[in-house]
Amino acid sequence: METYGILSLLPVAVVIVLVLITKRTAFSLVAGTVVGAFLLYGISFPKPWIDVVYGVIGSDLWIWLLLVCGFFGSLVALFEASGGIFGFTAIAAKLCRGEKQTLVVTWLLGIIVFIDDWLSILAVGNAMRKTADRFRISREMLAFVSNSVASSICVIVPISTWGVFMTSQLVVTNICAEDAGMSTFLKTIPYMFYPLLMLLCALFFSLNILPKFGPMRYADEAAKAMEPPAAPKNQSETESQSAPAKKKQRAFNFLLPILLITVITIATREILYGVLACLVFCALLYLPQKLMTAGKYLDTVLAGFKDMVNVLFIVTSAFMLRDINSLLGMPEYVIGAVKGGIPPELLPAAAFLIVSLLGFAAGNFWGICAISFPVIIPIAQALDCNLLLTAGAIISAATASSNACFYGSEATLACSATRIENIRYAQTAIPLVMVPFLLSVIAYLIAGFLL
Repeated sequence: METYGILSLLPVAVVIVLVLITKRTAFSLVAGTVVGAFLLYGISFPKPWIDVVYGVIGSDLWIWLLLVCGFFGSLVALFEASGGIFGFTAIAAKLCRGEKQTLVVTWLLGIIVFIDDWLSILAVGNAMRKTADRFRISREMLAFVSNSVASSICVIVPISTWGVFMTSQLVVTNICAEDAGMSTFLKTIPYMFYPLLMLLCALFFSLNILPKFGPMRYADEAAKAMEPPAAPKNQSETESQSAPAKKKQRAFNFLLPILLITVITIATREILYGVLACLVFCALLYLPQKLMTAGKYLDTVLAGFKDMVNVLFIVTSAFMLRDINSLLGMPEYVIGAVKGGIPPELLPAAAFLIVSLLGFAAGNFWGICAISFPVIIPIAQALDCNLLLTAGAIISAATASSNACFYGSEATLACSATRIENIRYAQTAIPLVMVPFLLSVIAYLIAGFLL
């Protein structure tokens, strides 16, 4: 395949520079795809660029993304309109007596909702937002904790959506037989240094054992300088809700649907089935309680779907950038530039760094894993490297890039749930992500020489 060498990195560089200048993520992503299309096709780029757009929005993956992401928005709107999420917030508020308790509860909820990172990010971010505001916790910190915990716990749980996908990669690259996929995945978990370290670091940042630094510290100071909102018992948190929802803010109207999604996703291994079943279940749960009329239910579903349009646009633009990068040969160029002459002891650390860079550049983490596994694992076999350690490095890198990539789907959902801009996430969260990231590089260097 023809590659464009170092020029293949230009679209990603354009995206990063424009985001810093304009503070507009979607615009910057689209501009990056246009630059890439110009490199590929010259002045006749408009039609091929549009073909890339058609290719993305016509793919099965994008249609799945549209349905899952859109209906997730519908569920969040239903949880709010029914008062269920506020009932849960009231319970959480009783457990939270200050900043540390609130962030630890947020961390624990992320662990509990382990089945899918999108579900965890949206559920936890929306559920804890008002409690975080009450204790003057920056929403940037809430976004960081909810996103970092969601991806990190999902990737080390075999029955999660991430776990199932990563198990499939172990099988298709012949690291193990199909019937040994689950057991091999379990053996890989100790080598997933980044998600394990991130879970610890997120907890330590929450407890102030690790002090916040950089822009996150300034966001924290700004939040503390704000006038705290009145406690829920003195001031209604749900003035925009209907009268029935105000009177019946019951936590089970939030918890039961979340439990249903979890059970169905585990049983079917498909999050979309869980989401669709949950929409039906919410109607059966809310309408008899007279929390809303049938018309109000349908209006809320539609309004919630519309609320995700900005998220969908950013994620779609990231998918376009991924396809442009692939046409430019960017992943092959990066891997080819570093794979030659790598000592076997350095391969795990190199794999972690390369795949992290590629995931950040592409904004697509499973896709980069699907590209990287069949390229890096044969190299590891040829060099007689520890395959489980190398596989753990690739999986860890997908998690790290998911946490750091501010225009990726996970970070975008975290920003949507906490209602901050993606650029604010980039400025505040990336420095904190670098702590477990650098520790992971050191760990893979040491493990590469010892194992």
